[in-house]
Formats: sequence, structure tokens, C-alpha cells
Amino acid sequence: MANTIKISKAKNLIFKKLSFLYLVFILFLFLSSPGKFLDHYENLEPGQEAVIEELNHQMISLPNTLDGAQALKDETQSTLNRLEEIRSSYHQYRTANHISGEKLKENLFATNEILQTSRGSEFQSALNQFNAAYMKMGGADLSDELLNLYDFSGQEFEARDFFFKETPNAVIESIINHLQTVILLRSIELLQGEKAQILNESSRPAEQLEMIQNFKKTLVRGESMLFKLRIPDSIEQFQVLINGDNISPNQVDSAYQHYSYLPEEPGNYNIDLLFDDQHYYHNFRVVKPGIHIQRNGSNYLSQVGEVQRLKLKPMYLPDGDVEFKSEHADIKFEAGELGITPFHPGAFAVYMVWQDQIIDSLDLYAKDVSIVDVSLMDLAGKENEISQVAYLEASNPFWQVVNFQLHISLPDGREQILHNATRFLRSELREAIRQAPNGSIMAFEDIKVIGKNGYTYRNGRSILKLK
Repeated sequence: MANTIKISKAKNLIFKKLSFLYLVFILFLFLSSPGKFLDHYENLEPGQEAVIEELNHQMISLPNTLDGAQALKDETQSTLNRLEEIRSSYHQYRTANHISGEKLKENLFATNEILQTSRGSEFQSALNQFNAAYMKMGGADLSDELLNLYDFSGQEFEARDFFFKETPNAVIESIINHLQTVILLRSIELLQGEKAQILNESSRPAEQLEMIQNFKKTLVRGESMLFKLRIPDSIEQFQVLINGDNISPNQVDSAYQHYSYLPEEPGNYNIDLLFDDQHYYHNFRVVKPGIHIQRNGSNYLSQVGEVQRLKLKPMYLPDGDVEFKSEHADIKFEAGELGITPFHPGAFAVYMVWQDQIIDSLDLYAKDVSIVDVSLMDLAGKENEISQVAYLEASNPFWQVVNFQLHISLPDGREQILHNATRFLRSELREAIRQAPNGSIMAFEDIKVIGKNGYTYRNGRSILKLK
């Protein structure tokens, strides 16, 4: 008992309250997190589905030379179909409940539509039946891959809980694709007696094809994929496919076939070129329009009252009129360049507005400026001798002098202090400067300036002049 500590009931209650509040904090932190990491799962799906399609084609084309081969094929296809039923249900659920954005973080489909219904038991039963058919054919037990799986702490779960407990909506299809891939791979390996080949060795990147020109890797929405192909007379069969759809040339001349393809949405696209028995491929990405800066030094640090100029990459700007707005800065957009003048110190955001919708934002930080440089100007707007001073002007046009104090120190030790409520010297100050003898020191002090926004005040730097 030497290592135990006795806690009073009052302190114990306090600890319980703190523990509860900590849990509430964690919950709110999770609910307020943006969940952008889930977007990556949806980006995986086209690649996963392409692998599944290739594996399914391989399995169907395998000859039934082994006893029970057709039975395993049938059970494999049956399991794939039952997984497709879950996918179809998810599509219906997603449409009915408008699942997008923040709702991708929710796990209501996995919880309410799988775990709390008979669909969860049917899912587990389908995997059990496939594993039994696989073992009957002579394969190893796939329980560790499909039926009973372990988490990072070594705790065992049934497949339905392992794959669907608290699973976000955005991950559902990726899980289905994973299970279908495992099932197809194991079936093919058992039926053909060797590892399955996912990539066809005859598939090569389009860059190795000498008959092609003008392939881009990245497009923006509204930009067309333009390329041209030279087809030798020796080629008998030829196809161009983009994401599985046949594409016809827009123009054909004596040398080339010219293609122009306009992607409808941002995302990843695949081009397949089929020359008789040869396959070439090319991948490109269509990015969303947004704020993309041509980086030059520290782009994200500005200063209150100072114009920060950011050059935007024109290829990422959307078609038509686009605006840039900020609650805490003056924004001007001309010739592809943003001019940003912050009103306050601290973090602030600049928003890109297109078709009355905010489509992107840029976070910046403005440093404070405590003292503003000020100059003495004559009536012509030039710096001149002290006797010609007409008004005070801030070096940065964002600021304007609103008042100051003139402190005159005469050679005999006498002093005179005059106040001015505008930036222009009133007649009394001009007369005092004119009458002051040579050798007098003129100190323009307690200078106050105001920003163009009308409510940001700063101090002006004091000015000393000897007459």
C-alpha cells in the first residue's frame, strides 16, 4: 500500500468532472475538424476499380482445368455481387441524404445500414462462404485476411466490425474495392497456380510512343486535352479511350489524327491507346480553379498599410469574371496581380469569388507597424526648407496625418509649443516658424496618422529641423 494515494471524495468528483470535460473537448475537436483527409479515399477509387476490372477479366478467362474451378469462380462472383449490393445501397443512401462535404465524415451509413441491420450478418456470411469454397478447392484459410482481423493493439474483430465500425461515409467504397481485390487475387492465384499479374507487361507509358505529341500532365477546369497521333499504315486496329470511353478524332489530315477532349469535372483521367496488341497509357489531372501564387520569397507575410503584391498563375483562374474579397484588407486585382493592403495586424483571409460562390481562399498574416514615416511638404507637394512647409504627409499613402504638435526651441533657451488639428499648418504655426531666429530647433512631435479604412490609428515618426 506504500505506492497508493488516498483521494478525498471532493477531489475525486473534481477529477471525474475534468475527465468528462476532456472527453467533451475531444468530441468537439473531432466534430470541428475539416475532414479533408477523407478526400484521398475517393481519389483512390478509380485506380482500385481499374485493378478490379483487370482481375475480373483474368479470372473469367482462366480455363477450368482443375476440379471445382467453376464452383470457385461462381462463389467468387457471388461474393463480388453481394459486395456490389452494399455499394449500390451506399449510392442510394448518398443520393437520398445528399452526402458531400462535411457529411463525408459521418458514419451513419456503416452504423445504421450495415452494423444495425441484417446486411452486416449477410456480409459476414458471404465472406465465410467464399472462404469455405476457397479451402475446399485446396486453398489456405483466409480468415486472417477476410473473417477475423486484428487491429494495431492486437485485438481481434469480425470482418463486419473491423471494416465498418465507425467507418466514415467517404471510406465505404474504398473498403468494398479492397475486399473485391483480395477475393479476386486469391481466386486467380489458386486457379492458375501462380501469382496474379495486375499490370500487363505490354502496357507502356505513352511517352515511349513516338507517334504521339502534346500530352499534358495537368489541366485546369475548362481547358481541353489536346494531342495528335500519327497512325502507321501497318496498324489494323486502333482505339483511343479516356476513362474507358471511346474518343474520336476532331480532325484528320494526311499526317495526324487530332484530338480535343474537354473534361467535365476536376479529377484524375486515364488515356488508353490501343495499337493492335499494344497498349499505351497516359494519366492526367484536372485541378479546380483557385488561388495559386507564383512564389517569390515570403508570400504570406504582409504589413499593415503596406501593399502586398502577389502574382497569380493565370492557368488556375476560372473563366469569366472573378473577384477577391477580404473583411480586413483592401483588395485590388489587375493584370493577374493581387494588391492586398491589410487594415489590422494578425491573420486574415482573402476569398476568391466566382459566380457568387467562394471557391478558394488564401490565409495571410499582417505585421503591425507602430511608427509611420512622415515628411514635411511645401504647397507643390515636394520636400523643401522649413520655411516653406505647408503640410505633413505620410510616406505610405495608406496613412494620413490628422494632428501633430510643433515644439520650437529658441537659441536663448525659450520654448514654444503649438498644436495643430489637421495635417495642414495653420497660419499661427507658419508665422511662428517665420519669426523664429536662425539656430532654432523645430520638432514636429506627437504626430497621429489614420489609415484609409477610417479607424486605424498609428503614431508618426517625429521630425527635427534646424532653422
